[in-house]
Amino acid sequence: MIIGVPRERKTLEKRVAITPEGAAELLAHGHQVLIEKDAGLGSFFDNSQYSEIGCQIVDSLDGVWARAEMIVKVKEPHESEYPLFRPGLIIFDYLHLASLPEVAHRLVDGRMTSFAYELIKSSSGRLPLLEPMSEVAGKLAVLNGQNFLLSQHSGRGILLGGTSETVPAHVVILGAGVAGFAAADVAIGCGAKVTVLDINPARLERLRDRYGHDIRALTSSSGALKREISSADLLVGAVLVPGAAAPKIVTRQMIRSMKPGAVFVDISIDQGGCSETSKATSLDAPTYIEEGVVHYGVCNMPAQTPRTSTLALTTATLPYIIRLADQGIASCLSNDKEFIGALNTIDGRLTNKEVSHAVGIPYSEF
Repeated sequence: MIIGVPRERKTLEKRVAITPEGAAELLAHGHQVLIEKDAGLGSFFDNSQYSEIGCQIVDSLDGVWARAEMIVKVKEPHESEYPLFRPGLIIFDYLHLASLPEVAHRLVDGRMTSFAYELIKSSSGRLPLLEPMSEVAGKLAVLNGQNFLLSQHSGRGILLGGTSETVPAHVVILGAGVAGFAAADVAIGCGAKVTVLDINPARLERLRDRYGHDIRALTSSSGALKREISSADLLVGAVLVPGAAAPKIVTRQMIRSMKPGAVFVDISIDQGGCSETSKATSLDAPTYIEEGVVHYGVCNMPAQTPRTSTLALTTATLPYIIRLADQGIASCLSNDKEFIGALNTIDGRLTNKEVSHAVGIPYSEF
């Protein structure tokens, strides 16, 4: 199979979908790999590292898309790539279509075959391709939150860990999945007072087992959300319903009850955000103020650490890219439950119920 790797076009997105080491594995399996010129530079992989192992460096975006049988990316297609869609071409990346109706419509209209990294689900129920970036995003949520708590960013002007004579900040994390767990880990390491809310008792117990008295792990309810959010200096939204739009569990009134200059980092923004006040931002303009609270809604937070993120991403995605390239789409869609579950569009049809509900395109069973 001919596998194309374009340079990412999302604002300040410096990750690349394949490392040179990962590309070498694909080549060893007999596949061709096309790398758009400078696609890896943001992650400190130069063109020569790809060309020396046998990849073809292609000068233009059009050249990659025109020749490839499968496009492998990090983030959803950019508008500059829509004209390059064609029937039967496979795209494999983070799609998050529930919050991107235009991309969903374009993929359907272009009769593209699209698989979403975030919907690959193992037999044990894990989301193995989402987890690495969720971990990075969870850690960065706290680091970015601390940064925007600084006074020059309109924040409250406090340190997460306080000092020997002042109390630490209160970090409230909504969701105890991979991202929430990673956020808790960093917040505790910074010396903050940390509260995590979730509806899953097993996840909460896991937090208590690991952190003991360093954390408050609470069952999420409307009353608990109101109480804890009102006292938060930093609120982290890490709510996930795979494939579907994130539930708006944080109301505007809850945001209004927060302290002036508090910070809200919404990791759930990839799926539309978990608050009535959430909206997507970009790395070049990451925040806005709503109800006196600094909101951070960057959809590609892991792009801030592109080297780490690219290495972690390729480690997770490469076995699946190889499987799809080796077996072909017909085989994967006839007997591979992981790929069937991750299929979003094919032959002009939308095949994911949750995405259908979110974007208003009729669902078609595969």
